Amino acid sequence: MAVLLTMNPRVIIAQEQQEEPPPPPWSGNLGLSYLATGGNSDTSSFGFDGEVTRIPDPWGLVFTANYLKASDSGETTAERYGLTFRGTRKMSERWELFTGAGVGRDRFAGFDLRALLESGASYHVLLGPKTFLRLDGGLTWTKEDRIGEEDRDYLGALLGLDFAWKPRKGTAVTQKLSYYPDFDQTSNWRVCSETAFQSEVAGPLAVKLSYEVRYQNLPVPGFKKTDTTAKASLVLSF
Repeated sequence: MAVLLTMNPRVIIAQEQQEEPPPPPWSGNLGLSYLATGGNSDTSSFGFDGEVTRIPDPWGLVFTANYLKASDSGETTAERYGLTFRGTRKMSERWELFTGAGVGRDRFAGFDLRALLESGASYHVLLGPKTFLRLDGGLTWTKEDRIGEEDRDYLGALLGLDFAWKPRKGTAVTQKLSYYPDFDQTSNWRVCSETAFQSEVAGPLAVKLSYEVRYQNLPVPGFKKTDTTAKASLVLSF
């Protein structure tokens, strides 16, 4: 006589969900872009973007680095770099505290150096799994070494938005927006925006298309208010 044992399908599904491994605490990505032309025009551009992240449990970390250089007939027409660091402390499912620092250089926008310290709180409006939205708010201190002008340091603020929509695995549409007011000189506010689309190609490799806008309402005299960058990159995730 044979005895057949069966299990409730709901129990099986629950067990499979429990057996799914948690996401790794550390992750990162590296993006590279390069463009060159020859013949009637001799131009080239090179870009690098990198990010390393630790999930806040309860302490988290985000480190980013970027570099961009463009030239035309051997003459440099654009060059900038930046490094940022942010440490986070998870307070609840939706709330986090953060503190961080950043430094960058962009002589073609009038700055030999711009350093920034920030501290504040983040609120996660949408938690996924397909749609994510985080709002940031805090205080900043900025030091600017300006080309041909007196250097400045001032107290300000940060209002930020970080949005991601992942319609399917390996594909994401993202929007990052940051607004920096200046408490000492209210007309000296600036905005940074990056809109991007990323799609997986094979395994850890993906293609990323991005458009960045950097607006300074009161630029260094002799420089323009708006800088834009359109870029196509090959991204390696790890």
